[in-house]
Amino acid sequence: MSHLLLSSSNNRKKLIDGDSSTATSTTTTTTTMPTFFQSNLACVLNDPKKTRAEISTFFTKTWGNSFIDRLPDPLTRLGDYSLNDFETYFNSLRKSEKYGRPRLQQYSSNDSNVSQKTNSVINIPQLFLSSQFTLSDTSTFNLVFPGIIPVSRSLSPLHFEQQQQQQQKTRTTSTSSDRSEGNYRRQSTSSTTSSKSTTNGTLSVIVQNSSSPKHSISSTTRLLQDKYTHYLDEVELLISRALSTKSHCFHDAVRSHDEIQSFLNTTRHAISSLRGELSNYDSQSLLTLLRLYRLLRQRQNQSKLLKRLESLSVVKQTHMQVRALLTTSDYLSALDLIDETREIISTQLNDLICLRFYDTQLNEFYLLIVSLMRQEFGQYLTNQLLTQQDLTLSNDYIEEDKLITILIGLIRVKDEKYMDEIRSKFEQFMLDIIERAISSNSKDTALDKSNKTTIKNNSEQSSLNDESSTTTRYTYPSSINSNSGSFSSWIRSANTILTSTEQGLNRLRNISQYINDALLKHQLNNIPSITLLLHNIYDIIEDRLTVVLNQECTRYQVHFERLSLDEYAQMVKLIENFISNINGYDKKYNSRPLKTFLQTQTSKFLTHFHDERKQRVAQTLDNEQWKQVPVPRSIQNSVDELFNLSSSINPNSSETLIIDNENFVLSNSALHLFMLVLDYCSCAQLLVSSSVNDIDHRLIELLKLFNSKTCQLVLGAGAVKLGKIKTISAKILAITCRCLQFIKIILPKIRAHFDQLQTLSESPSTISSISSAKQFEQLIKLYSEHTDEIHGKLISIIESTFGDTLSSYEVRAPMPSDCFRTLVTRHITSFYNAVARIVSPSDLILLFTRLNSIFKQLLAKRLRQLRIANDGGPQHGLLTSDLLYYIKQVQSFPGLEMLELHVDEIWTTN
Repeated sequence: MSHLLLSSSNNRKKLIDGDSSTATSTTTTTTTMPTFFQSNLACVLNDPKKTRAEISTFFTKTWGNSFIDRLPDPLTRLGDYSLNDFETYFNSLRKSEKYGRPRLQQYSSNDSNVSQKTNSVINIPQLFLSSQFTLSDTSTFNLVFPGIIPVSRSLSPLHFEQQQQQQQKTRTTSTSSDRSEGNYRRQSTSSTTSSKSTTNGTLSVIVQNSSSPKHSISSTTRLLQDKYTHYLDEVELLISRALSTKSHCFHDAVRSHDEIQSFLNTTRHAISSLRGELSNYDSQSLLTLLRLYRLLRQRQNQSKLLKRLESLSVVKQTHMQVRALLTTSDYLSALDLIDETREIISTQLNDLICLRFYDTQLNEFYLLIVSLMRQEFGQYLTNQLLTQQDLTLSNDYIEEDKLITILIGLIRVKDEKYMDEIRSKFEQFMLDIIERAISSNSKDTALDKSNKTTIKNNSEQSSLNDESSTTTRYTYPSSINSNSGSFSSWIRSANTILTSTEQGLNRLRNISQYINDALLKHQLNNIPSITLLLHNIYDIIEDRLTVVLNQECTRYQVHFERLSLDEYAQMVKLIENFISNINGYDKKYNSRPLKTFLQTQTSKFLTHFHDERKQRVAQTLDNEQWKQVPVPRSIQNSVDELFNLSSSINPNSSETLIIDNENFVLSNSALHLFMLVLDYCSCAQLLVSSSVNDIDHRLIELLKLFNSKTCQLVLGAGAVKLGKIKTISAKILAITCRCLQFIKIILPKIRAHFDQLQTLSESPSTISSISSAKQFEQLIKLYSEHTDEIHGKLISIIESTFGDTLSSYEVRAPMPSDCFRTLVTRHITSFYNAVARIVSPSDLILLFTRLNSIFKQLLAKRLRQLRIANDGGPQHGLLTSDLLYYIKQVQSFPGLEMLELHVDEIWTTN
């Protein structure tokens, strides 16, 4: 009864909470559909005691003005399911009846109708279902029996229910609160009877004012008794209906209990029968089999005991056998015996307490044997290195060399130190060879000093003889070579050291090959490579050689950067031959330390080589007087060889340098520069393997220095400031121009020479070749521009002279006039005599063509001033006589016979 009342109370509570209009309505309607509500979310979630302004800004103050109050989205992932979808599950439950589970009652539509009718009947006020319901409370009693006890204000059960809900909940809607408050006030001030009614079985209570005399207490009591009796009958009817709907569950449970009891009795009888059969089998068969099995186990245990005793006997003899094998140096057999004994102990005798320390003793024996093998291996390896005879691999394992036997033993025990032993012995062997070579060279120090003194005296005497026999004005300073005598001693010492080292490396290579062949024969391929070890030895030895060569340079006072080109080339060739021999024996090895040493020394040598020649060029240009010097025969031969020309028969020097039937009048600085260029070409050819690009760039820098320095001294009149010459004459300009043209002509040949060497280099670079080609083109352009500037300077000199002379020209008899005589006989003739023998015929014609153009411009300007026109008058005739004299004299100069002067253009210009 209480359960049904509580259920009805909960349903009633849900309906009242879901409908916001219950607070003001006097009727309540119960339906089977669930009730939904939509209200202001801020009013539901906030404290009702807050003002409406605070409630309206609850969300906007936290989440901003973009907050929108909306209903939650419907669930789209859930399908529309019904009881038919669970029919399979219900069927599985019905199949479990035989195991004692009650059957699941399938509700029909009639049952649901009955349930709806039952729910519709239950309309009991919530007051009677409240947990706080007690008649001892005066207010509750007055609500149940109104009018019996006079009160100032009476409340119906419905009002009580609403009051209780307001006390339990902290928030209600503002509209419900206002309406409830209005009803309360009307009830307290009204002096008449307030009637409330409920539909569909809801309590209808007539509240009578305590001061009204129209009704009595007895009539009210009878009315309440009838109504409460009606409620009680409804509840009993619901209880009987509920029991009738659940009676089938009780019958199913009783029937299941009987089936389970029958199943348990059958099971008990089966178990009793099985236990009896097992007891008979145990007494008749099993005990006999167990006795037989015990005997078999005893025999097996005795056999195992015998084997362990035999193994123990073998272990006992291990010490004596190992000592006997060590006396004969049979290390491999001793190691095999120790390994077998340790395996026996670990597999068969591992649980014997008496042998718990025996493995430690065997391990000490093992380490002792490995140490003895390592020592003996080092001794055998040293003996083989010191033995000069070649090693050959035997076909018979028994007759195989002891060295390989010990090495195989070390490999089998996985000793990682045997490679360190080989490395240390090889390294020590090579270092001893180098030290012996150094000590042997130190004995010849006194002899080297005496040879150095002799060579120095001879060189001084030869230099004096050369100075006395010099007949030409061209001088080519020799290289600073203060240590040429000591260099011979150094090169001899270095040759001895490198030769001895190469022989020692060949010995190491033979032994390494012997070891590799032996290991391959025994199919030991998964070991560290002896070849890699040999490559490491090569690097160590080359590092040591670089230190030794530097020490020898210090002892003999040899400076690589001060060596002559031939001496340095000899040193480079010696070291490169050593590197090529080492790399030739082992194709996989690439020498690094010695190559680095060569690159460092070459860089220092080239820096000193370049700085010295830059200084020479600067000194030669500063001392240059810009005069013609005879060309030595050696330079002419070098030029002929450069241009692939046939040499002349004249063995003596000549006044000019001849290139393809063209004469070049050169100064001392140009010849000196040409010899320096040949030095760079020779240096690049000697160092073709490593430094072609570097030498190429340095040569271009030297040629740019010569061009800029020449421009500064001649065009910038720097030579006049130095006091070497008084003025920059036309002859000096012509010689300078011819020197620049000579350098410009040989530049393509030099470029082709370096391009050819670039292809022979060990590391040819396309980018470097392109860069070098661009630099050569830029250099040729600079020389061409410089030549044009000198031509312009020559023209400017004669232009000023022509201007001064023609400014005083007057057309009068006698003819030719004095002005034209002075112009032709003095200025033009002196200019021609200054440059005709120096410049090329093409340049001579070019200069006089430009000179004639200037003459025509200046003469036309003077004729405009004199107002002489081409009118055939007397002055025109006199002018024609002067022009014929000018043409005759100019064309009478050798090389200018075919020069077209076009003097008639003065009238066109005029």
